[in-house]
Amino acid sequence: MADVTHAGGVVMRLDGGAPRYLVITSRSNGERWVFPKGRIDPGETAEAAAEREVLEEAGVAARILNAVGSSEYKKDGRTVVVEFFLMHYLRVSGQGEDRKQRWCAYEEALELLSYDHTRELLRRSHLIAVKLAKKMVSVS
Repeated sequence: MADVTHAGGVVMRLDGGAPRYLVITSRSNGERWVFPKGRIDPGETAEAAAEREVLEEAGVAARILNAVGSSEYKKDGRTVVVEFFLMHYLRVSGQGEDRKQRWCAYEEALELLSYDHTRELLRRSHLIAVKLAKKMVSVS
């Protein structure tokens, strides 16, 4: 696999003890649903880039809980490698970009996401999120 060039977030929040996931429309195609992601700036870690991209694209502050994997694809003849992190929603913190966004239950997000690799990232994230949700609910 090539070097990681981009980072993104699978952002979750609890709604009645169940995780819900943030999905946004693609910048290039408003009919495609994806997770927020973007380029890692020089000197920036993948984790910092993921938090920044979620904030810039969706207007949501979130903190990283766990790495959930990466995806690789070609764009304009270049290899793009995106490292994704499961993130916990903290608050709305800005306007974000002019894209549609939705908070979805797991099954709804699986149906809405436009790419197989993002659905696989959601599956991995959901396994972790369910365990964390049980802990968070039992603590409160």
